[in-house]
Amino acid sequence: MKNKCIYILLAGFFLLLNVGCEDFLDKREDAGGLDETSVYANYESIRGFLDGVYSKLDNYNWFESADGGSYGRTYVGVMADEMAATYNSTVFAKFFSGSWLLTGKSENVTEIGNGDKTPIGKAYPSLRIVNRVIANIDKVPLTEEQKKEILGQAYFYRAWFYFSVIKRYGGMPIIDRVFEGGDDDLPRVTYHESSDWMIGDIDKAIAMLPDTWENMQYGRPTKLAAMAFKEMALLYDASPLMQNDLNSIEVKTYDRERAKKAAQAAWQAIKYMKDNEGVTGVRMETKEEYTNIFWFPDTQIKQPEHIWTRRSMKNTTDRSKTLRAFWLYPELATGTGAEAFAMSCPTLNAVNMYERQGDDGIYYPIDDPRSGYEFDPEHAFTKRDPRFYNNILIPGDKWGTYQNGATYYIRLWVGSKPYNDFLTSKHSNGREISGFMCRKFLWEDAHGQHFPSGNDKWLRYCAQTVFIRVAQLYLDFAEASFEATGSATATVENCGMTAEEAINLVRNRVDVTDLPSDIVNDPEKFREAYRRERGVELMFEHHRWWDVRRWMIMHDLFKTAYPLQGVKFHPVGSYGDKTRPESFTYEKFDMTKEVRGFSNMRNYWYPLPQHDVDALRNLQQNPGW
Repeated sequence: MKNKCIYILLAGFFLLLNVGCEDFLDKREDAGGLDETSVYANYESIRGFLDGVYSKLDNYNWFESADGGSYGRTYVGVMADEMAATYNSTVFAKFFSGSWLLTGKSENVTEIGNGDKTPIGKAYPSLRIVNRVIANIDKVPLTEEQKKEILGQAYFYRAWFYFSVIKRYGGMPIIDRVFEGGDDDLPRVTYHESSDWMIGDIDKAIAMLPDTWENMQYGRPTKLAAMAFKEMALLYDASPLMQNDLNSIEVKTYDRERAKKAAQAAWQAIKYMKDNEGVTGVRMETKEEYTNIFWFPDTQIKQPEHIWTRRSMKNTTDRSKTLRAFWLYPELATGTGAEAFAMSCPTLNAVNMYERQGDDGIYYPIDDPRSGYEFDPEHAFTKRDPRFYNNILIPGDKWGTYQNGATYYIRLWVGSKPYNDFLTSKHSNGREISGFMCRKFLWEDAHGQHFPSGNDKWLRYCAQTVFIRVAQLYLDFAEASFEATGSATATVENCGMTAEEAINLVRNRVDVTDLPSDIVNDPEKFREAYRRERGVELMFEHHRWWDVRRWMIMHDLFKTAYPLQGVKFHPVGSYGDKTRPESFTYEKFDMTKEVRGFSNMRNYWYPLPQHDVDALRNLQQNPGW
C-alpha cells in the first residue's frame, strides 16, 4: 500500500460542527459529528459541515499555540522587519536559522512542516471539506438560493486556502477534487497556472455570494470580499517572485499585463463598494473612526472598513493570554510567567517608515532633508505621520491611570523596573527590548494597573483578525496601477483613478498631506513611496512578510549581520515611581538577538516536507532545497 503523507493528511480531518447553533462563529470543533448521510440531509447540515473550515483560517490577532506554545507567544510581525520578539524560545529563531526542515517539534513550527497547526496543516483538511461539499451538493435538498449560498462560500474558501498554500510554496498541484488512496500522480504546476485555476473559483464565488449577511452570520464571505480577494490574488500573480517557474528563484520584474488585470479588478471592487455602500455599509473610515479600527466591544458586530474578517468572540482567559503574549509587558499584564515576557515589540526599522512633517507643512520621508528629521529628543518622534501615534507607544507616553487615578506612563526606559525585569527574566534570557510597544490593537484601559486585581473590565474589548479592509483595496490598486503603467499619474484602461490619487486618498483621511510632486514624478521614488505607505498603513496586519517576499527585497533588507535596530531611552532628570523622567536621550542599537537568516535565495519559497516529495512521484521540491 502506498504511504502518501499528503493523502493521509487530507483524509484524516472530517470535522463537523454542531449545526444546532445559529451563530456559526460560536460553534466549537468538538461539538459532535454526523455520519455521511446526515451531512447531506438538509441545508443546516451541509452548511454546518462547511463551517468546519472557518476555524482553520489564520487568526493572527489571537494567542494560538503550536510547538509547545512558543508560536502563540510570538506575533507574526517578527517574520519580517516590523517586530522583535522578547520571548527566548520563539520558534522563529528556528525559522531564521535556515534549518527549516528539522524533525520533532519543527513539524508544528509556524509556517513550515505539516503539523495540524501550521498553514498547510490547516489548508489541506479544509480543501478536502470544500471539495466534498462541491462534489456532493446535488445530494442535498436545497432551494436555488441555498445552493448558491453554500457553493459561493465553498468556492471562496477553496480559493482562500489554496492561496494560503501557494503564496508560501509557489505553484502546487490543482486540488479540484477529493483525492483517494492510489492517487500518486500529483504534478506541480507553475504559480501562474495555480493562480489562474484559483481565480476561476473566485469568479464563481463573486457570482454566487450575497452582498450582506444577517448580524449573527457576519464573518461569512460576501460578494465584495470575493472581489477584493480577486484583486489581491491577481496582484500577487503579477509580483516579481511569482514570475519564477518551478526551477528558478531569481529576482524578476512585475508582469505588466497581469498587473493591469489586478488594477482593473481592484477598480471594479472599489466601484462596487462605492455604489453599494448603502447596502453593505463598507467604506473608508474617518480619522476619528480610525483610532479603533481593530478593536471594539462584543456588542458591536463589525467596523465599516472591514471587507472580510475572522470574527472571534473569545473568553476572558483567551483575551488575557493574547494581551500578555503579544502586546503587554509584565507590569501591564500583571503576570510573571512566560506569556507576560513574550511581548512583540516594533523595531526602529518599522518606526522609520513613518514620515515627518516639514516646516512647510508637508510630510516627507525621514531621510528627506525637507522633513527636518534628526535623531535627537527634539526631532526623533515629533511631528510624525499621525498613524505613528495611533500605532506605536514609546517610553513616557501616557497610558491610562493607576487605580488611584495617577497617570500611568509607559515604563520601558533604561533602568526602569519593567526594563530590568526583561533583562533578568529566564523567559527573555537577555533578549532585547526594541524600546517601542505596539498600540494599534490596544485601548488605554488594556492594562492591569488600572483596575483591581481580578477585574476583567480591562478585557472588555476584542481585537479582530481582519483579512481585507478598504485601505488595503486602495493600496493594492495603487501598486497594480503603477506597475502596469510605469507611472503614478497614468490611468489603466477602464479604471477611474490613478495610483497617485489612490495613495493620497489613504493618506488624506488621517490628515497626511499628498505625496510631494517630485516623488510622484520619479518612478523609483514612487515605488518606494507606495511600499512605505503599505508598511505604515498595514503595519502589524499580517501583510509585511508577504509583501517583502513577493517584491523579492528580503535579501536586501536582511543583508547585514544585524539588520534590525532598536532604541534605548535614557532618562534625564529625577522622577518618582509613578512619574516620568523630565526627558530622554536616545541611543540606537543593533538588535543582535534578532538574527534574520535570509542570505539564501532559496528561502523565498518554503521547502516542501521532504517525505512528501519522496512519497509522491511528481511532487517536485523547490529550488535549492
